[in-house]
Amino acid sequence: MSTVAEELSNYIQRFFLRYQFHNPIKTYFAAISLFRSRLLSRATKIILYKTLIRPVVSCGAEAWTLTKKEEQALLIIERKIFRRIYGSKYEKGEWKSRTNRELE
Repeated sequence: MSTVAEELSNYIQRFFLRYQFHNPIKTYFAAISLFRSRLLSRATKIILYKTLIRPVVSCGAEAWTLTKKEEQALLIIERKIFRRIYGSKYEKGEWKSRTNRELE
């Protein structure tokens, strides 16, 4: 019986080979099961984000000239992923989505 770590390692290898040069949104949705998993800690999910999603987003970034609109789109993607990792919070008897300031 394989361990969770071995399964995760195999999944990451297959995932990265398949999606490494594709759209970051496609990459995120391909890995969404990892970000939803309760078996992985927040720290592990952040490491996954930094190793799986961020390289796809920043591939060739040295030669980019971004407009404000493109820069905002990249920040939106990043906040969306961090909202999935950190989840909502329970405050004053209600579940609330985290604000942009809390995610910075």
